[in-house]
Amino acid sequence: MVIFGSRLYGKVDAIPGLGYVATKFGHINFVPLIPLEGWLVVAEEGNGWRGQAIGMSGKSVLVAWARLLFIVVGLGSLLFGSIAFAEHEAGGAIPLGLMALACIGGLITSYKWKWVTHASPERAMEIAREAGISEEGLRQLHGLYSAPEPAAAAPAQPWTPPES
Repeated sequence: MVIFGSRLYGKVDAIPGLGYVATKFGHINFVPLIPLEGWLVVAEEGNGWRGQAIGMSGKSVLVAWARLLFIVVGLGSLLFGSIAFAEHEAGGAIPLGLMALACIGGLITSYKWKWVTHASPERAMEIAREAGISEEGLRQLHGLYSAPEPAAAAPAQPWTPPES
């Protein structure tokens, strides 16, 4: 059975209180093949989403394809490394095992690295403008990303150990 259609992949650039950027891909058996359009997703509902179509994000497309590559290469390396290990070919199993570990690390990093997962203040404002957020919304978003003024630190007091 072949499953095809369109679906969101490449979740990147999360903006607190607003949403995240993803790309709608044409897929076959859930393998993202053709990027169709970019979206600012503000809510997910069951198998659907609500949001605003925006320009295509190259970062989102690359992240979607990189995640697919990490999965395919990682599973392939794990499979062929296991076969090589079972046949007592350590010379082949070790590099394949290291490749599988690198792919696992890359996949985890793609979901945890803040540069990928969260929008910078400049990128957040760019996405919000492109999505047609009102001026009031842009001011709120700017305030959210603005760093609070650091409080004046009290001078350090000398520490005297308690008498025993």
